[in-house]
Amino acid sequence: MMRLVAVALLVALVGCSTTNYQVYEGRTPQIIEGRGGTKQVIDGYEIWDNGDPPRRYQVLGVATVEDFDNVFGNQRMRSAIAEQIKAAKGDAAIVQDGWTQGQSIGSGVAFAGNTTAFGTTQSSGRKQIRYRIVKYLDKP
Repeated sequence: MMRLVAVALLVALVGCSTTNYQVYEGRTPQIIEGRGGTKQVIDGYEIWDNGDPPRRYQVLGVATVEDFDNVFGNQRMRSAIAEQIKAAKGDAAIVQDGWTQGQSIGSGVAFAGNTTAFGTTQSSGRKQIRYRIVKYLDKP
């Protein structure tokens, strides 16, 4: 049992995010006048998770990032999207949609004589987020 837990922990620590990027194609560029929202700055790039940038921007493409839905996987996903923005020569990413699958949490109590043990388990599933990669047309 301990060996299985150790293997699961190792996979969570050394797993990697997968990224798929598709370039936007159209007869005319997709230019949008943003309204504002909330953002995080990751490795110098803006990640908009609620709303969009309060300026004009052009959509360069769509990146899909997937990893384990846990602390380590989420950190790798943030780094992966920052790398994708850089590779596309963009300025920011805007969350388009996402999903999580297979996460569960359990807890239990065991009694043995005068000893009480508490335990929790967490099974991390997968998480996928799709981002629009954008280039700013006007600076703030």
